[in-house]
Amino acid sequence: MKARSGLLWLGVLLSYLLVFVAWTWPLAAQLSSAFPAVADQDGYMQLWNVWHFREAVLSGQNPFYSNWLLYPDGASLWLHTYIPVAGMVNVFIGNEMLALNLTLAAEYALSGLGAWLLARRWVRQPVLAWLAGLYFAFSPYKMVRLPYHFDLVLTATVPFYILAFLRAFWFEPGRFWPQVRSWKAVAACFGLGVITLFSDYYVLFALLYFSLAYALWFWLQLGAINWHRPRTWLILAVVLVVTHIAIRLIRLAGVPDNSGFWWGGDLAGYFMPADNSRWLNFAWARQLYNDPKAFNMPGSVENVMFLGYAVPLVVLFASFWPGRPASRRHEDLQGRPLAWVLLFFVLLTLPALRVLGHVNFNLPNGLLHFIPFFNNIRCPTRWVLLVTLLLPIVGFSALEAAWDHAARPVARGLLSAALLAVVLVEFWPVPPPLDSSRRMPAAFQAVAKLPGEALFTLPVGLVDGYRQVGKTELRNFLYQPYYRKKIPSAYISRVAAEQFAQFEADTVMHTIVVLQGLPVESDTAVAAPSTAAAARFRRRYQPAGVLVSPAWRNGPAHRYLRQVFPDFQEQNFPDGYVLLAAPAAEVPAP
Repeated sequence: MKARSGLLWLGVLLSYLLVFVAWTWPLAAQLSSAFPAVADQDGYMQLWNVWHFREAVLSGQNPFYSNWLLYPDGASLWLHTYIPVAGMVNVFIGNEMLALNLTLAAEYALSGLGAWLLARRWVRQPVLAWLAGLYFAFSPYKMVRLPYHFDLVLTATVPFYILAFLRAFWFEPGRFWPQVRSWKAVAACFGLGVITLFSDYYVLFALLYFSLAYALWFWLQLGAINWHRPRTWLILAVVLVVTHIAIRLIRLAGVPDNSGFWWGGDLAGYFMPADNSRWLNFAWARQLYNDPKAFNMPGSVENVMFLGYAVPLVVLFASFWPGRPASRRHEDLQGRPLAWVLLFFVLLTLPALRVLGHVNFNLPNGLLHFIPFFNNIRCPTRWVLLVTLLLPIVGFSALEAAWDHAARPVARGLLSAALLAVVLVEFWPVPPPLDSSRRMPAAFQAVAKLPGEALFTLPVGLVDGYRQVGKTELRNFLYQPYYRKKIPSAYISRVAAEQFAQFEADTVMHTIVVLQGLPVESDTAVAAPSTAAAARFRRRYQPAGVLVSPAWRNGPAHRYLRQVFPDFQEQNFPDGYVLLAAPAAEVPAP
C-alpha cells in the first residue's frame, strides 16, 4: 500500500513538473545557460544572490555579508531577498543558472503536490483535487512574478506546513492553548518554517498568519456566531464603521503606514487577467493594467490578483445551492475554519475597499499597516497566494456536496474535466522572457581581463526597498560572476540610513550622481574636482577601470570622470560601452 501511494505521489509530482516545463518552454532546453528575467528587473539581482551564496561559502566568508556590492564598505544581506535555498543548491552544483532553474522547477512541482495532498483531505473527485494543486502552484500571481521575484514563487512549504499544522494541534472553541497531537508534526512545522525563512519572509508570514487566523476561529468561537440574528449584523456594522473612522483619524494624525495602503489591492485586480496570459490578455485588461487612475503603480506585477472566472463562479454557485448538504470539509472540525481563513486572506489583500482606484471604505485589517515590524509586509496583494490555495479546497468540497444528489458519477467527471480545461485556458501563460550571461558584451569581457579588485560603473547608485540614490543597472550583477570585480553600486532590500549617508558623503561621488541625472546632450560645464578630492576618491575605490554604459557615453558624468581619472586609457566599443582602464592595465581590443 505504501509503495502504491509513493508511486501515486511521484506520478502527481511529475505531472506538475511537466506543466512547469510546458508553461516555461524553452527554459527546460537551456537550464544551465539561461534563466527567466525581464530586462533590468529584480531577477538579475536574485540570480546574483545564488552566485554570491556559493562564492562566500567556498571562500570561508559569511554568506550574509558582502562587499562585492557597495564596495568597499559592503552591506549585510540578512534582510535582503536573498533566497539562500537556491544558494545552497548552488553550493553543490556550481552553476547559478542551473541551480536557480532546478530550484524553481522543484518549488512549482512540490507546491502542486502539497496542495493536491491537502485538497484530498476533503475533495474526493481526483480531477478536482489535481486542479486544486494546479490552481495554487501555477496561479497567475506566481507565473507573472516568475521572471521578476524568484523569492515569491518559493511556495512549496506552504501546503506541507498546513498539513503538518493540522496533524500537530487540536483546537477547541474557547480554549487558548491547543492540544499537541504529534510532536513529530510540531517539529515538521518548525523545520518547514526554517526552510521558508531561507526562502522568503512574505511566504513565512503567510504561514504565521494562517496559524493565527486558524487559531482565531476557535479563540473567538466564530463557528458559534448566529448569522440569522439582526444583532450579529448590527455588531459587525458597528465594528466596521468604528475601525473605518479610526483608520482615517490615524492617517490624518500622520502615523506612517509604510505604504501599505498605497500598495493595497484593488477589487478590479481579482478580475483582470495578467499581461502574460496566453489567451485572456484582452485589450481592456491591458488598458486597465496600465491605467494610473486605477492603480498607483500602473503596469506593476503587484496589481495582479487574478483568480480566473470559472472557479470563483463555481464556488459561488455551489455555496448557495439550495438545500445543499454540509460538505466534507464542514463536517470535519479541523476543516471547518478554512472558509474563515480564506476570507481572512481575501481581506488582507484589501486594507481598504478600493474599486478602480477609488477608496470607499477602510477595513479593520488595515490597522496592521500601522504596527511596527508587521507593516514591513507592505504589499497586501501578495496575500492572494493563500487565496489560491484555500479557494479551490473550500469551493470544490462545497461543489461535491451540491452535486452528490444532483449528478451521476459520469456527469461529475465530465464537469470536473470541463472545469479543468477552462482553468487551463484562463491560467496558461506565454513563456517567460529568458536571459543569459553567455551573451556578455565585449566591454565586460575586457573588464574581466583587467588586473585589480574593483570596477567603477557609470551609472552608479544605491537602492533599497525604500530609497534610491543615483541609478543602478542590474545587468552589471548578471555579469559580475564572470568579470569578478567589486562595484560601489548596490541593490539590496534593506540598507541602513548611515550607509546611504556614507555613499553620498564623498564630494566626487555626489557630483557624479548629480551629473548622471542630466541629459547626455547637456552642455553643462563640468568643473574639475580638486586634486585632494580626486585623490581621496581614487584611494577609496581603487578601480581597475571605469565602465560607462552606452546611455551615459560622453554625457556630463562621463566628462567629469575623465577629469577624475585623466591618466586612464579610454576605449570605445561598437555597442556603445566605454572603458577607462588604469594605466598599468592592458585593455584588450574589442
